Amino acid sequence: MITLYLATVLVLNAHLCSTLSVEIVKANCRDPEAAIVFIPAKDIHGDRYIPLAEEIIRRSDLKLWVAIFDEQPFLADMPLAFLSAFTHLKTHGYKGMSTFLAGHGDGGLVAARFGLFSSHLLGGVLLYSSYLPGGSLLNKYPTPVLTISGDLDGLTRVTKIVDIFEELQADIAQNPTQKYKTPVIVMEGVNFGQFAFGKLPWWYAEHDLTPEVSHLDAYHTIADYTSAFMPLSQVKALDQNIELVSHWTTTAQQLIVNLLNSTSVEFVNHETGSENAGKEKQPNPSSLTDDLQIVSSTSIMFDKRQKDSSVYPQSPVQLKATMTSQEVVRKMIGTNQFGDPASCQDINQDAFTLAFSKSSRMAQSRYQAKGRPIKFLNDVNVSSKNHWNRAYLHLTYNNTGLFVGATRFHTTETNPDSSISGQDDCTLLSPYRVMEWIYIDALKNSKPQRNKSV
Repeated sequence: MITLYLATVLVLNAHLCSTLSVEIVKANCRDPEAAIVFIPAKDIHGDRYIPLAEEIIRRSDLKLWVAIFDEQPFLADMPLAFLSAFTHLKTHGYKGMSTFLAGHGDGGLVAARFGLFSSHLLGGVLLYSSYLPGGSLLNKYPTPVLTISGDLDGLTRVTKIVDIFEELQADIAQNPTQKYKTPVIVMEGVNFGQFAFGKLPWWYAEHDLTPEVSHLDAYHTIADYTSAFMPLSQVKALDQNIELVSHWTTTAQQLIVNLLNSTSVEFVNHETGSENAGKEKQPNPSSLTDDLQIVSSTSIMFDKRQKDSSVYPQSPVQLKATMTSQEVVRKMIGTNQFGDPASCQDINQDAFTLAFSKSSRMAQSRYQAKGRPIKFLNDVNVSSKNHWNRAYLHLTYNNTGLFVGATRFHTTETNPDSSISGQDDCTLLSPYRVMEWIYIDALKNSKPQRNKSV
């Protein structure tokens, strides 16, 4: 049975005892997509969280979907329950892979415990009026986690959240970037019941305190903190995901081909090991179906130092992208409906535009007020396969900003070496590296940060 709420919310029968409410709005936003699977507090029906879900979606800069369990699943049921929720999201059009798990009250404990052994499935965990279970440390938890509660919460006492906040403060003293991975928020004037709509069951109401803000104001605050927390994981998932696909390279390939009507073209990417960077033969475009398939490959490279210390940026140093030139596609399609192909510099500038647009409003404001800029240098063109194999993205940090210089390897379709003919390859800036610059490194101006190249 399907029931329609507010013309946007579907309540669907699931294979388990629970049902799912799936919020489907904002379908016109840019990628990347994100989803939240929501676990209610015990004995609070899932539809009571629909107003909060709608507000989170409205105030998010992402293309966001929300699936809400009607009832709280048992922890033992969570693997199947989560799979059911994810399947429902896919059925209704969700195409993303970065999925967050949220829980209210004791639903948050279920979410946190599931996240401990299923971190590979999650972009992060959202604990609403909840906290990590005993024995779990913020800095050891395998995914980003947001802990958020109200100071008038009579069930998840603010004194408990203070303990967690003090744990975070100790972590920040060792690693200042920890505040972005495991933020702890106490909202003024908000109680336990304001995460859900309507009257609480008496055993909750008996312990909860009287709020000092309206439900709508509480929703706004919760939604803003949620929206500020999610973007880092979303942009990270463009290139670091269980699909082993660089979605940003796919975008780069589209910008290089710049086909004005690409409805008959499918762009496909796969990631390769860094030890083989640039050495693979670019897969030839194929037309096994009615659509032309253009395949790119990407080698993601990291700084080895970041494994041992979180002082260094945790994002990729570069995306080494092997792509097909516009000339090859133009010949196969036989049309003049092409724009000018993008340069590597153009694509890297677009990475900044995307990362900035996906950053939280606070991060944007902070960067505009205090952040040092990024300057994109002209591409360095190389003419041989050996030069391309040794090429890398030049990242120079100094007290005036970050300077980005890409290497480009472009070959004609008639190149004598057929293994590299028709390529238009780039060393690309990861949007996640840009976002890390916006959130953290652009705000630094210490001596160790100056005149440093990667």
